[in-house]
Amino acid sequence: MAEYYGVRHLSPACAYYVREFLDRTKPKAVLIEGPSDLSGLIDGLCSPEVRLPAAILAYTTEPPVHTVMYPMAEFSPEYQAMSWAKKHGIPVEFCDLPSGSLLYTDDEEEEEKEDKEIPEAESVYSRLEKVTGLDTDTFWEYRFEHSGSYEDFMAAAEEYGRSIREFSESDERNELREAYMRRRIKETEERYGLTAVITGAFHTSGIKGIPCSEEDMRLTDSLKTAASKSTLMPYSYYRLSSRSGYGAGSKAPGYYEMLWRNRNNSALENTAPEYLSRLAAYQRKNGYAASSAQVIEAQRLAETLCAMRGGRLPSMADLRDAAVTCLGHGSFGEISLACADTEIGTKIGELPEGTVCTSVQEDFMHQLKELKLEKYRSVSAEQLDLDLRENLRVKSEKSAFLDLNRSFFLHRLLQAGVGFGTLISSGQENATWSEKWKLSWTPETEIQIVEASLNGDTVEEAASVSLSMKLVGSEDLSTTADTLWEALLCGLPDCIRSAASAVQKMAVDCASPMEEGRTIGTLSAIVRFGSIRKLDPAPMTVIISQLFLKFCLQLYNACICDDNAAGEMITAMTAVHDACLAHDFLDSERYRNILYHIADSDMVNPKLSGFACALLAEKGNIAPEKLSELVSRRLSRGTPPADGASWFEGLARRNRRSLIGRLTLWEKLCGFISSLDDEEFRPVIIALRRTFADFTPAERTDIAENIGEVLGISQQQAAEVITGLITEEEQQTIAELDDFDFGDI
Repeated sequence: MAEYYGVRHLSPACAYYVREFLDRTKPKAVLIEGPSDLSGLIDGLCSPEVRLPAAILAYTTEPPVHTVMYPMAEFSPEYQAMSWAKKHGIPVEFCDLPSGSLLYTDDEEEEEKEDKEIPEAESVYSRLEKVTGLDTDTFWEYRFEHSGSYEDFMAAAEEYGRSIREFSESDERNELREAYMRRRIKETEERYGLTAVITGAFHTSGIKGIPCSEEDMRLTDSLKTAASKSTLMPYSYYRLSSRSGYGAGSKAPGYYEMLWRNRNNSALENTAPEYLSRLAAYQRKNGYAASSAQVIEAQRLAETLCAMRGGRLPSMADLRDAAVTCLGHGSFGEISLACADTEIGTKIGELPEGTVCTSVQEDFMHQLKELKLEKYRSVSAEQLDLDLRENLRVKSEKSAFLDLNRSFFLHRLLQAGVGFGTLISSGQENATWSEKWKLSWTPETEIQIVEASLNGDTVEEAASVSLSMKLVGSEDLSTTADTLWEALLCGLPDCIRSAASAVQKMAVDCASPMEEGRTIGTLSAIVRFGSIRKLDPAPMTVIISQLFLKFCLQLYNACICDDNAAGEMITAMTAVHDACLAHDFLDSERYRNILYHIADSDMVNPKLSGFACALLAEKGNIAPEKLSELVSRRLSRGTPPADGASWFEGLARRNRRSLIGRLTLWEKLCGFISSLDDEEFRPVIIALRRTFADFTPAERTDIAENIGEVLGISQQQAAEVITGLITEEEQQTIAELDDFDFGDI
């Protein structure tokens, strides 16, 4: 024999009355909707050290990872049923399909479903809203959450479940689940006797009073399953809320916690003033006016709205409407953050060590504790500034390198696919010993940690496997060098050695100066920043020297290219130029001579010729007379206008302040522009505007002043010429130039 109790997930009223149901029923065993093979996790979930919300998570062991989740809050009826059973020493188990069956997907069946055009049926909840004139949550709150009678509640809940089922479409998956539940009920009754069955109200109508049949046995004898594992994980109120996409979520878990607490205190009527008072407190805390009189008026209005809508006590919808009017002055936007804080909240669950079931979860929690990062395990994002240098003011080595080890850990999490931290800025970008991170925890973070367990037993192992997979899949030199950089950031010596070896092997066969230049830049950063991360730079210097020699031998010919390739070459030349400035072991003189040859050549792409000239001028490696000669030659009537504009664009890529100070350059540029006819002028002025668009406002102002002085016009007039918006006609000219095929010229 069995007694049935249909629930709405995350309903405080269902959670409250389930205890009375069990007290009255006095069952010998309790069955709860959930994966039957995961009943062993109930003890951990009911541990007194667990801080809810928390969830049971099952996941496939082969990628792509599929998951099924059973989140619990203190006001979950399933959790209260578990707790009651544990308190009374009664066996409690799950009765739904095993997790492997719930996770099983048939690719062919899924494709067939996608191919079929299934007309969208009207939701049963939409029909309910039409009939009642209330949204589903308000209807539930009026009729169920505010119910003061156990008998009335039970009768209404049963009718609710029956009605929902009657007007819902049948589903093969649900039929299989209910067949399995009936089988589990039969087996439990045979083993223990009177059994209490706690399931969703929809399923209760499909199993109550229906004995397990031979067809049920046949259907459930050979279930299709996927290989899976399971664990417990912390959860959050935001993730519980339906706003995060959780289908069976509560619209407002923070508000429902209020209902739960006040019902347990036999004071449901206190929910309205508590809700409004919390809104007002939030508003005052954040600089908005919110008086006690406004709260009182809001309560009165909420009670009036409730009476008009047929409720006994104000619902959350009544309270929010009243708050908008009295506290938000008619605008929901003014109180939207206060509503989110009060209705959803930022509560995060917590599980003690030993409760979770994957070693990566244990390692993650252990590392948070060791690295003093526990306080950052919060829904609210917080910034963490790291100083990677050794702290000489402390005694222990562990404390001296705390921030460095934090950096290793956070980078390893990124490689393992865990989004706990986001790197805001790093030493590679700012040439410093610092890093800035933004840290925040979400249940998705915990799911990612669980998924990382497929690649190892610790965060370090998961990161190592991820990097190794990147190395195997890397097809070009610069990508392999990027993987080497990532291994350095993670502080993984074995991965560093493997990646360095791969870079050296690929460098031998690399024939692309672009790839070589980018790789030199990456390896140069590794040498510069490697010491602070405890890396011996010697092996890297050998590879850099080899690549540098190949790059120098290929550079001039590589600069004879189109504009698309010129952009990539500028990136490569910049990386090598910066490496020469940073490392004495590179033959900088050789590189300068090649740049000089490129700057003086009429064969190479004019943009690259101008850029080479800029690199030389930046450090005073070109004589002023030679620079004047090049400017005169490139910005003269004998130079094709497009080539002259392209050369100037390359020249303006570096050392802009120095260029702005050379009045002779602007005299030559103005003279060059003045010599153009109307047909030549348009594409040149467009190219120059595109060039000046990259300059700062202050730099453009100085340029306008120079041009105004040369041409004898006002600074404002000059500024309009060089910074004016590109017209539709000019944009058409750009498109025509981009589409033009130069192959036959």
